[in-house]
Amino acid sequence: MTHWNVIWLEFKRRKNRKVEKYNTFRQEDNILIHTRILDAPRDLVWEVWTNPEHIKEWWGPDGFSLTTKSMNVEPGKIWDFIMHGMGRDWDNKIEYVEVKKPSFLSYKHSGERSDDYNFTVSILFEEVDGKTLLTMKSIFKSKAIIEELNRKVNAIEGGKQTLNRLENYLKSLVNERT
Repeated sequence: MTHWNVIWLEFKRRKNRKVEKYNTFRQEDNILIHTRILDAPRDLVWEVWTNPEHIKEWWGPDGFSLTTKSMNVEPGKIWDFIMHGMGRDWDNKIEYVEVKKPSFLSYKHSGERSDDYNFTVSILFEEVDGKTLLTMKSIFKSKAIIEELNRKVNAIEGGKQTLNRLENYLKSLVNERT
């Protein structure tokens, strides 16, 4: 191995370590923050997040499937959908607040329970060396609500699984296109 090969391999190792630091999850009181570096161009990540033909392939925790009744990704418009999993159907609605293609989405998420369980989400899609850094921030009414949802439906792990499914779906699309 030449000197330059050794330097190149060390550069790649350090670069990969830097990228890995972006794959994080943290909770700050009533806020959940997921970051994930996705090995796909930002435009593709945006398409997969905002197109019902794509989102049905990855949205939800492991073992869940999705039926979209309607999806209109524009401010003030709704994505009406049902998540199927854990032996039941879960009605959901997302009302888009801000849509800036292909860099930012924010929305209000509501389900079939009381308004106490509704939450807001903002998602930043940033280009990083041909990849996409996804930062997703979910704000709940209280830390107690997050703890309750986590006890009853394993919500935090479900969010991580959803992003894992997104990452795997994107890998399959990128592999098809190359």
